[in-house]
Amino acid sequence: MSNLSSRLEAWKAPQKDVSICLDPELLDARDALMRSTPRRPDVQDDRLVTPAPSEEEQLRLAAIEREIQDASITLRISGVDRVTYNKWLLACPPRKGVDAVGFNPTTFYMHAAKNSATYVDESGAEHEITADEWATIDKRLSDGEHDRIAKAVTHVNRAVGLVDVSFFGNASEMTRDSFGISASRETSGSPRVASGAGNQKKSTSKTPTKKGDA
Repeated sequence: MSNLSSRLEAWKAPQKDVSICLDPELLDARDALMRSTPRRPDVQDDRLVTPAPSEEEQLRLAAIEREIQDASITLRISGVDRVTYNKWLLACPPRKGVDAVGFNPTTFYMHAAKNSATYVDESGAEHEITADEWATIDKRLSDGEHDRIAKAVTHVNRAVGLVDVSFFGNASEMTRDSFGISASRETSGSPRVASGAGNQKKSTSKTPTKKGDA
């Protein structure tokens, strides 16, 4: 008897944390400090520059980072099965003449987050988010913060599953496919090759060229 059942019980849903700072002025203070920090050539590429803060600036930056951490909340977005995900898409139909995709992105991503996210407190414990709490979050979110939630929803439900794991650990020569993911040369062929198109053997017969064709 195989061990598949026990293996399936250990199937984990992908997760991604999204941190939201409740005091944007702290983010501005950090950015201002980073802009005022002297730059030096990058050690790996002298065409680039990296911040070179003094010891005092490092202490100030660390203090601001602690304030940002204390003023932030973390939402943990979890992936769901494809049937549930597609039900969410159907629950947020596209607006006629507005949405080019097959759903309404202004409502879908928050709908997905509300049905899959938890709040992670300072100790790392997860808590359910109440309807009133979601109403406040939804009302106060900036467009950029909404984008980060949208990317997290897409990551755990689409991006993770699209990564082919069949080649990991393969000792054969590795290359890069069109998405920048390492893959063996045997698995990195184009869709045309994979479908069998373009694999016909070339004819070795030669047709005499007529003088008038030259």
